[in-house]
Amino acid sequence: MAIELTYLVWSIALFFVMILAQSSAAIFSKKASISELVGARDNLPSGGISPFHGRTKRAQYNMIEGMCMFAPLVLIAAVTNSFSETTALGAALFFWGRVVFAPTYWLGVPWVRTLAWFVSIAGILMILWELLT
Repeated sequence: MAIELTYLVWSIALFFVMILAQSSAAIFSKKASISELVGARDNLPSGGISPFHGRTKRAQYNMIEGMCMFAPLVLIAAVTNSFSETTALGAALFFWGRVVFAPTYWLGVPWVRTLAWFVSIAGILMILWELLT
């Protein structure tokens, strides 16, 4: 399997970990009961999430946005047989940037988190550039 596809698979695994972190943060925040969390969550108490849970949710949403760009680009590169050293590096930057991004976002580390986000976006742009040129 091409390294870009391997990074896509690992990015999906990382996304799953982020979903589990967000779910766990909801359970352990103690701002809402288990019965409220397993329902539709329409009537969560005011301030129903902790700051940590909020950060896990925002990191997860950000990963969705990143995956909406990264996954199609990698799949387009696969279908068009456009893999190169640039796409491989771009995929690596996206994945490793997101590996750093998730925990630094969860823990509220501002500058490192932002740098990691830029690294992952640079990876997406590298793949995009390779496909456009």
